[in-house]
Amino acid sequence: MSRTPADGRRRLLEGIALGLAAACAWAFYNVGTDIGRADGFSSADLAMLRYGVTALLLAPFLILARSPSRGALTPWRLIFLTIAIGPPFALLINTGYGIAPLAHAVVLWPGTTMLAANIFSWVVDGRPMPVHRQIGMAMLCLGLVAIAADQPASKDAGIPVWLGHLCFVGSGFLWGVFTWLIGRWKLPAVETIGAVSVLAAMVFLPVYLIGFGATELPVGFWLEQAVYQGALGGCIAIVTFAACVARLGAGPAALFPALVPPFAVLLAVPLSGQWPSTLQWLGITLATFGLIVSLDIIQMLLRRGAGSRARAKDCA
Repeated sequence: MSRTPADGRRRLLEGIALGLAAACAWAFYNVGTDIGRADGFSSADLAMLRYGVTALLLAPFLILARSPSRGALTPWRLIFLTIAIGPPFALLINTGYGIAPLAHAVVLWPGTTMLAANIFSWVVDGRPMPVHRQIGMAMLCLGLVAIAADQPASKDAGIPVWLGHLCFVGSGFLWGVFTWLIGRWKLPAVETIGAVSVLAAMVFLPVYLIGFGATELPVGFWLEQAVYQGALGGCIAIVTFAACVARLGAGPAALFPALVPPFAVLLAVPLSGQWPSTLQWLGITLATFGLIVSLDIIQMLLRRGAGSRARAKDCA
């Protein structure tokens, strides 16, 4: 059954709404993780909350859901996805928050995600990269250079801030691989994220209990981070983003993290009291604008506008 233009527009609007929801949830998650590290949580604490809480929330849906028409989540695919967004991803990004500023995280991580997902789609799948997306990615790189050029003191004495940058780049690369794979395999969002979270929690729980142990902090702090890590970062953000990938494809969907920097910067002021420097503002603005230029949505709106003017001229 062929898709009509109306179906394409509906899927586009659904994808935009899901991408916006994911970006908003990620912004809260990023600020919440920064607060958690400042409160004394270790990277392992936050990783365990991320996968444990998400597994509990999505396990009922995983049991009840049936999607025979979608791609199959085979054991090997489950393992690859768990490596991509499982404990390695969480440990990298949470460690980065303990070293580098929040303003760096919300640009380096989504920027690397966009680059990785689009490069894999281009090189492996053979999908052409539009000129406007190439221009946007070049602007993104300039923004990342501006962000990296600002070298404030590390949050952890004796650890250079560029190690935090590497953590954000590494976690962004893993997320880009996840974005590309879930789009390539056309997997159902809820079932996939639920299965990955359950497997990640089962694998990481004994490692966490034996090798790390829980940090002694007030129960209220743990409940707060359970919301940030599990409900927002592990559940809502990933499920809505995976559904966005299913509707728009890996390349365009990978651009929605562009909205995380401005969202997170605005949230960080009231929630954690962090104000970015002038150079950070410049880098965030340039990188975000570069990502927005890359969006296919702008091109579609321009084409629709041209079509409407042509129809109006014919009617006249």
